[in-house]
Amino acid sequence: MPPKLSLVIVNYNTAAFLDRALVTFAAGEMPFESEVIVIDNGSVEPVEEVCARHSVRLMRLGKNRGYGAAANRAAEEASGEYLAVANPDIAFGRHTAVRLVDCLDTHGRAGVVGPQLVYPDGTAQPSARRYPRLRYILVGRRSPLVRLMPQFGAAREFLYAGTEAAAGPVEVEAVLGTCMVFRRCAFDEVGGFDESYFLFAEDMDICRRLALRGWQSFVEPAARLEHYYGGARRRHRLFSEQHRVQALVRFLGSGLPQAGRGLLAFGGVAYCSLLAAGDALGLYEFEYSWAGRKETRRTA
Repeated sequence: MPPKLSLVIVNYNTAAFLDRALVTFAAGEMPFESEVIVIDNGSVEPVEEVCARHSVRLMRLGKNRGYGAAANRAAEEASGEYLAVANPDIAFGRHTAVRLVDCLDTHGRAGVVGPQLVYPDGTAQPSARRYPRLRYILVGRRSPLVRLMPQFGAAREFLYAGTEAAAGPVEVEAVLGTCMVFRRCAFDEVGGFDESYFLFAEDMDICRRLALRGWQSFVEPAARLEHYYGGARRRHRLFSEQHRVQALVRFLGSGLPQAGRGLLAFGGVAYCSLLAAGDALGLYEFEYSWAGRKETRRTA
């Protein structure tokens, strides 16, 4: 009998985070069968040891093919009714997986559901977002404007502020790609992740394509998931930020005329050049908001 849930974790040189994720997933209370597939994007770390210790399947790619491409390769081997795709820098609560599955069981048109992300001290993180629009251009979660004015209306709207306090699942435009649990038939209907996105924005893209097919996206606030925000990419900060900008340019440029796409591409190149210059001068900054916080285990 096939498992109810297949968990795919995309790993790239994050063995310590991966070990934590696997420990906490195995400790969850799940009244159904599950399987775990770790797909490794060309790491040099000894990920085989971690997977062997937890008796999970490991698939190795010869090189880093990007997040969506790796997830798609693992999905081809997964046999669960539901497919969870996750980063390694997470820790599951006891009831996280079952509450996400319950959401899909209950909402027949739910194509994907995401958990409520929290920092290690239990403080809520943004767990969903609206599609980028002009009114949201300065209100991303690392925006200086949002740091100065955390109650700014457009920022709260863009990041679905308050979902952590909702009494039930909240329908959103896009859940964050930290952990996405798909109804497998919906994932297959849209052809999985768009592999032209190497890193970032593939979560918004697949949610948008699901919506175009009539599927819904939800955040389940009762399903808490610790997320060490930025942990999986902090050692590759400039590389990851450049890909984040490229992905946003691609997402925003879809549907624009060639001149508009060209202007966006130029802006992206200019921004990445500034990032590289700042990094060389030691002026580069990331919001690794989990750093320095007390690590406490959530039991949601």
